[in-house]
Amino acid sequence: MIESDERQMTATVISHFGNEILINNQQNQRIRAKVKQSLPALVCGDKIVWYKNELNEAIAIELLPRHGLLTRSTQHAAEKLIAANVDIAFIVMSHKPAFKTGLLDRYLAACELADIQISIIFNKTDSLSSEKLEEFRFILEPYQDIGYPVHYISTKDMSGIESFKQTVRNKTGVLVGQSGVGKSSILRALFPAANPKIGDVSKKTNKGKHTTTYSKLYTLDESSFLIDSPGIREFGLNIDDPYSLAQGFREFLPYLGQCQFRDCKHTTEPKCAIVQAVKADKITQQRWDNYKAILATLLE
Repeated sequence: MIESDERQMTATVISHFGNEILINNQQNQRIRAKVKQSLPALVCGDKIVWYKNELNEAIAIELLPRHGLLTRSTQHAAEKLIAANVDIAFIVMSHKPAFKTGLLDRYLAACELADIQISIIFNKTDSLSSEKLEEFRFILEPYQDIGYPVHYISTKDMSGIESFKQTVRNKTGVLVGQSGVGKSSILRALFPAANPKIGDVSKKTNKGKHTTTYSKLYTLDESSFLIDSPGIREFGLNIDDPYSLAQGFREFLPYLGQCQFRDCKHTTEPKCAIVQAVKADKITQQRWDNYKAILATLLE
């Protein structure tokens, strides 16, 4: 029982496991806390109100309003929480595991729809020849053309790490990407004392091996935080209305509402403004193809 509001304090969820959470209080102390049963599911980055009971146990009793909530869908659940109160998402890609623009576009759409700022991180540049790296620069150039920053980094020779670190300043960021792209290596480069587990890429499947099993928040300084999220092989979009997907493709926005039909799906409909923009090279064929493929999965 809470005796007075004076005993109530605020904190940030660092990680969540079972029926307990690890929180960072206002004095920058880490405390293990139990969660009041009436609270909704908590996730890394959540801001909560807590107190200590008569047994000196920390109890989370209230979830404070969220912004920047990143979620995904799975085969087993309609919504799986990834991180909350995210200012910027760093989508980590690499040549291994295999680079997929379709997966990148799923991440981008999810972040756009959640109103989260985005940067694309291409990791492991040290293991590519200059010619091969140029091929990936060519693939990613259309994303830069529509306003997405792309950072080319290596955690082996540390190239690009310092400039990447500056983009985290005064923000709460989240690292997302496939297993094996090097998220844990990036964290180790930024936070040497953190020592997160480092995964590998299977030579047989060319897919990443899972090492991070739950999201965890790391502190860069008093106003800069980075959340490491579990690596995945597929990313299911958590969208109530599949036709809102177009709003997650930022270069589509100037053309939405200009189609002949109000319920245009932007696939094969006549006088679709998006289709016309593709034909006029205002929207790339690849992005439109990925949009149609993602929409088809949402409509299944």
